Amino acid sequence: MNQAHFQIRTQTSGVLRLAQAVLIYRGASDSALATVHDVKQVDGEPVIMAGRAMTPRAANQLSRALSKNVGHGGFLPATVLYVDGDLLLWWVPPGRRHIMFRAPELGAPERGEVVPHPGLLFAASSTVWKVWAVKGRERPTLRTALFQSPYFNVWEGGAICRGNVQVPEGTTTEKIAAWNAAFMGSFFTHPNGDGKLVRYRGGAYPFWRDMLDGKFKRFPERVLVDAQTSLGALLGIEGERDD
Repeated sequence: MNQAHFQIRTQTSGVLRLAQAVLIYRGASDSALATVHDVKQVDGEPVIMAGRAMTPRAANQLSRALSKNVGHGGFLPATVLYVDGDLLLWWVPPGRRHIMFRAPELGAPERGEVVPHPGLLFAASSTVWKVWAVKGRERPTLRTALFQSPYFNVWEGGAICRGNVQVPEGTTTEKIAAWNAAFMGSFFTHPNGDGKLVRYRGGAYPFWRDMLDGKFKRFPERVLVDAQTSLGALLGIEGERDD
């Protein structure tokens, strides 16, 4: 039998020991089943033992363990805050950007202007697309307080309503600009959820009408609604937040 020879290079010294094997079975309609097998040394040779079905939880644990040893080559922009598998978190500093609405309540069927925006924190993966607002111009830390993003089409908790928005494929750092464009380049149509979007007299529609009319030269951070969490808490890392 032909044997394949290969090498594994790790970031730490020491001997790697073959401990388990994962077998993947594929069926019709791209269905898949994975089994986990312990490996036993018999006469100095590894032997795959009887297996057991891999649960979704075990698959997630394996994915996290493998991702710890993945080297992310290339330059990481300062706006990247966290990477775990295909989950990517990044920060967009406050600034003036174009925004478009399809909401007659704002004075026309469609309106678009360049207006000031707060700092934003985005999270994206194969299953997640969320956004929060942050105060100030400093790069967020684990203690940074998060606020409800003041935009239409965003649910409480930060989830973005995708609608017919074409989102990028993949969450590598090279795709950050495309993810930003997918969000800011879409039409904002209506507030989502029952919670308060902004702290402003009359609510979200008067606020964005005043924004589009040029009332504010800088984004008024006082209108942001506290999300009662921090970046660290979002990632499951304990610690007091900055208020």
